[in-house]
Amino acid sequence: MSAARIGFADTNWLVSSYHQTRDSSAVQEWAAKGESTIVISVAVLAECECNFWRIGRQWPVLAHDLKRGLWINAGQSFEDILLAAADLFRQFAPRCNVGTFDLLHVAAARRFGCRWFLSFDSNSGCRAVAHACGLRVFPELNAQDRIWLRKFGH
Repeated sequence: MSAARIGFADTNWLVSSYHQTRDSSAVQEWAAKGESTIVISVAVLAECECNFWRIGRQWPVLAHDLKRGLWINAGQSFEDILLAAADLFRQFAPRCNVGTFDLLHVAAARRFGCRWFLSFDSNSGCRAVAHACGLRVFPELNAQDRIWLRKFGH
């Protein structure tokens, strides 16, 4: 397995993996490109549990898939991710309104050593933060992401 295909999936990626959304085709596109390892964190799991119960009943399926190794738990406690995110809070929070959990997701991806950040959320700025931190983003950056990058001074 190529190390370049180690990705961190955020909540909206998992929503589009388990529920039919406008972005589900991009999840399939990623899978069609070859084998990969996809990492998730405790923060993503918390968001997913809440969101999955809100929009459907797929939470038990995701939990089962995690146990059988379809997704890799980053193995970091919430407190560890908070510590890892401290530099991101200092760097990005004063410049714009990027969400706390979005910064936690990027911190977890970096701490685990992921090379890719899998997300559809251009509105929050997390894809732009991931890119600014040296992660490759899938799908590729769009115009909204580039607006965020300008806010960051990149």
